[in-house]
Amino acid sequence: MIYWRLAAAITFASFATIVCMATAVFALTARAIARRVNERAPASRAAGLFGLRLLPSAAGLFGAFVIVLPMFLRFEPSDTQESVATTLAVVGAAGALLLARGAWRAVLAWRATRALAREWRVRARRLTMSDVPVPVFAIDETYPMVAVVGFRRPELFVSERVLRACSADEVRAMLLHECAHIAARDNIRRVVLRACPGLLPANRGLDALWAQATEEAADAAAARSRPDLRTDLAHALVTVARLATGAHRPLSASALYLGGTIESRVRRLLDPAEPQTPPHFHIQAATVVVIIGTIVGAAVFGRTLHGAIEAAVKFLP
Repeated sequence: MIYWRLAAAITFASFATIVCMATAVFALTARAIARRVNERAPASRAAGLFGLRLLPSAAGLFGAFVIVLPMFLRFEPSDTQESVATTLAVVGAAGALLLARGAWRAVLAWRATRALAREWRVRARRLTMSDVPVPVFAIDETYPMVAVVGFRRPELFVSERVLRACSADEVRAMLLHECAHIAARDNIRRVVLRACPGLLPANRGLDALWAQATEEAADAAAARSRPDLRTDLAHALVTVARLATGAHRPLSASALYLGGTIESRVRRLLDPAEPQTPPHFHIQAATVVVIIGTIVGAAVFGRTLHGAIEAAVKFLP
């Protein structure tokens, strides 16, 4: 029992420590990173922001469960009599709480989305849209909703207010925009971000930047698929933003309009020139090299690393 208590404490403490360190490093470099990311086209910017927001949690999970825990299981004697220091127990509990909180937030988001889809479906009417690959429903909702709801079987919901205020081509352009969200799996990514702890305002602010980037990326994807609807989508954005004044958006649904200014989105649609996005293959290759190098290094120097961790633990009060 002592063995497994120590394993759990060291693993969860490693997770908390790595997450905090990665979060601090990001906070110090946030402005420089934001400048670099903003130079990219919307889809690349959304991918970069998602990766940055995910980085502390991914690094923590990788370091704790791929490096530290296997080293402990391999090198720590099963009959160890080492006690769990108070500091280690507290930090380990914090790490376990971070993981549990993230999982619970993801579950709550999933349940809220299911409940919203079920409630809307009951009072919605089905629309026939031959060129839209998912079910489309019209719903009498105060907020001018054009939204994707669901994960495994996503559905599209359009407010009756939007249908009355927009032309058929504008509605079609908005549905193409939402289909771009489905293709990019943005609804699933949103739940993943909900599960990742945002310990500092700099990290939490990435969520809003990512959401804006995904909207611009979906605009661009819809415009590429039907260039003739580019102006219709821009006009629809202006119409929906006007209708949304003073209305409350359901939190469990992603929407065409998230609030705030739409100037940059309309400008991109009417002036399709996008910033040049440098190739990011080297970033992916560097990430793979770092991961492989870390695993190989842990395998070669595992005993030394485990000894260093063990020595550090012994000094804790």
